[in-house]
Amino acid sequence: MIQLTEYQPTTVDLTRDEATELTALTKGGTTGRGQPRVIERLSVNGDAWDVTPGPYAGRFRLRSGRTIDIASRFAFPDLARLLGLGRKATLLREPATAATGGTGLMDLIALAFIREAERVIGQGLEKGYRQQTFARPPYAGIPVATAHLDIHAARPDRLVTTARRLTTDIPVNRLVAAAHRKLTKLPYQDKDLSMRLQALWPSLRQITPAASPPAPIPQVPTRYRNIHDLALLILDARTSLPTGAGIAGVAVLFNMTRIWETYVENWLGARIDADDLLHAQHRIPLTDNDPSWEGRADFVVESQGRPSAVYDAKYRRWRRRPETRELYQLLAYTQRLGATYAALLHPATSADKATFSIGGTTIETIAIDITRDSR
Repeated sequence: MIQLTEYQPTTVDLTRDEATELTALTKGGTTGRGQPRVIERLSVNGDAWDVTPGPYAGRFRLRSGRTIDIASRFAFPDLARLLGLGRKATLLREPATAATGGTGLMDLIALAFIREAERVIGQGLEKGYRQQTFARPPYAGIPVATAHLDIHAARPDRLVTTARRLTTDIPVNRLVAAAHRKLTKLPYQDKDLSMRLQALWPSLRQITPAASPPAPIPQVPTRYRNIHDLALLILDARTSLPTGAGIAGVAVLFNMTRIWETYVENWLGARIDADDLLHAQHRIPLTDNDPSWEGRADFVVESQGRPSAVYDAKYRRWRRRPETRELYQLLAYTQRLGATYAALLHPATSADKATFSIGGTTIETIAIDITRDSR
């Protein structure tokens, strides 16, 4: 296993094919959504290669079978909070592979999923009624003329019926099955995890995996809540590689830039007044004569029907002084919206703040203490 840390160069030995495969990840996303590159830089260093990952944490497998594990720059408990797991104490109750700095993240998530799946399966999978079609004997239920025409062209010696049947193939179990299939394709530092995942297969193999991207299941049974949240985390769009070409292996990679934006949205939502509105990815026309030329602010707070503050989520270490382009980008956004306050929000392990004034506009750089999990 090749172990890397986001944004930190590491010298590793790669074959030519492995280097070519990683080179594909330096090209960024092909979906037009502006996703950052998984590999920021790949360069030759003698007989080895210097690899610098982008803002991702997680694991993916190369065609050669080798695994790339990208650790977060933050300590694991802090990373767990960013992933929305900070209040799920069940994740940390069982001994797991060391997760210092994020290495072992997938082992711990897989361990939590296994434990929850074993508990749910042991109690019995949830069941529900589902309409099923029978095109071969034995026929159950009532005949369906339209299906008979479609499937058998109304042959008199054939029949198509439909009936409601009690089954475990229901949405919440499909979500669990899809997450299980994804986890079984990943390698783990703790070999027992692979064995425990395979042991779940007989109970889940008859269930149709949920389509991607998954959606939260409304009214989840209480005993399914933990595994429902874990399955969504594993299958979330945040975990997909930003390029669909040239990558053969399965991947669970968390785009930390997007995760930080989600964290900030929750953080701001808990702090604005009840009557205020919080808009994400707010469109801002940049000129008076060309409405198609626009920028996007990460978050805009609207008070009494007017924009009052602009926020930009920055997934990097806090610095007292922002970059000049960031300072004047926020200034332009506030002027276009008629607001007088803007801030850059950074993850940190201690709170800090710096304030700057430009004319009548106040711009701050704020370090949010994620260790307090104060959302």
